Amino acid sequence: MQMSIPIFFLFTIYSIINVYLPLFLRNMGYTATLVGFLLACFEISGLVFPLILSPIIAKKGKYSLFLIIFAVAMIIIPFPLYSIPGLGVTAICLSLYAIGFKGAVPVSDSLVNSILGDKRNNYGKVRVAGSIGFVSMNLLLQVVIHVDTITVNEKIFWTALPSALFLLSIIFVPGLLHFKPALDSSTSEEISLDTKVKKESIFTTLKKFSPTYWFGIIALFLIFLGLTPSTRFFSMYVDEYLHSDASALLWALAALSEIPFMFFSYRFIRKYNTISLLIFCAIFATIRNLFYICVPNLFGAALGQLCNSITYGLLHPVAVIFATEHAPDKKSLVVSMSMYSVLAVGVANFVGNVIGGFLIDTFGYPFFFVSFAILPLIPVIAYFFLKKKLNKQSKSTL
Repeated sequence: MQMSIPIFFLFTIYSIINVYLPLFLRNMGYTATLVGFLLACFEISGLVFPLILSPIIAKKGKYSLFLIIFAVAMIIIPFPLYSIPGLGVTAICLSLYAIGFKGAVPVSDSLVNSILGDKRNNYGKVRVAGSIGFVSMNLLLQVVIHVDTITVNEKIFWTALPSALFLLSIIFVPGLLHFKPALDSSTSEEISLDTKVKKESIFTTLKKFSPTYWFGIIALFLIFLGLTPSTRFFSMYVDEYLHSDASALLWALAALSEIPFMFFSYRFIRKYNTISLLIFCAIFATIRNLFYICVPNLFGAALGQLCNSITYGLLHPVAVIFATEHAPDKKSLVVSMSMYSVLAVGVANFVGNVIGGFLIDTFGYPFFFVSFAILPLIPVIAYFFLKKKLNKQSKSTL
C-alpha cells in the first residue's frame, strides 16, 4: 500500500515531538513552567488551525499538495526555533510547527482512507507502519542523541530530518503526488447537508446526545488529563528525576506494548460495553502514574510504560467506538468525533501542560504524578453510583 512508507516516516516525527522536544526546550534554559506553557502553545495551535484548514483541504482534495506544504514548514521552522533565543520567538515557532505536524496527521489519514476505498477496514495494517516508524526512530535517537551535550545544529538536523524523509516519500512513492479522491454527487450532497447542520443547528445537535455520552466525554477528559505526566512530561521525568538518558528506549517500549491491544481491541469491545472499558482504562491510568513514583527507578518507569498497552492501545479504539455508537444519528457522527478529539484529548493536553510545568517547579515530580493520578478515579467513583443506568443506556445504543 503506497501510504505505508509516508506513514512510517510521519510517525518518526512523533519521536522528536513526544520524546525530545521537552528535553530540547529544557536544554534551551526554560523552566518546567515555561516548558509547560510552550507545549500548551503547541497544543492549542495544533488544535485550532487544522480545524480551520480542514474544510479547505477537503474541498480542494489535493491531499498530497497540502502534505508537501506541511512537511516543508516542519523542515524550515527548526532553524529559527533553535537558533533565535526568546520566549516569544520559541512560542511562535512551536505554534507554526504544530500547524504542520497536527495538520499532516488527519490529512494523511484521509489520503489513506481515500486510497483504500471500500477496503477501509485495512487501515490498521497501514497504521502498523507508523508504530514501527516510531519505535525505530526512538531506538536510533537513543543511540545518537545526548541531550546534555547536543548542539544547536544537531537539534535542527534531527528535528528536520524526519520531516524531510516524509516529504521525499510523498514525492517519490508512485501514485501519491497526483492522487485526487473521487467525489460522487451523493457524497457532495451529504457534505453540503452536514455543513448546513453545523452552521444552523450545532446547539440542537449537541442536545441530542445522551447523558451517557456526556459522562463518557467527561471521563475521557479526566483520563487524558490524568495521563499528562506520562504523555507530556515523561522524558523530563526520566532525565531529571531518574537521572537517566533512557527516555527514548522507554518510549519505544510503550509503543510496542500498545500494538497487540490495539490490534485485538475489537474482541474486548464485543464482549464488554464501552463505558465499562473506559472505566477499566481509567483505573490503569491511575496505576500507571503511581508506578513512576512508588517504584522510582527504571524498572518502575518500564512498568508504567507497559501500562500504555491499556491507556492507549485499548483506550483509543474504545473511545473511537464509544463516540461512534453514541452519536444520535449519522449527521452527528462528525460532531461526536470532534468532541472526543478536541474536548476530551486536545483541551486535556492543553490544561495539563499549563498546570504540569508549574507543579513540577513548585512541588516536584512526586506531587505532580500522584495528584494527577487522582483525576481518573473521579469517573471511576461516579460510575459505581451510576453503573446500572449507564450500562443500560450504553447497551441500548449497540
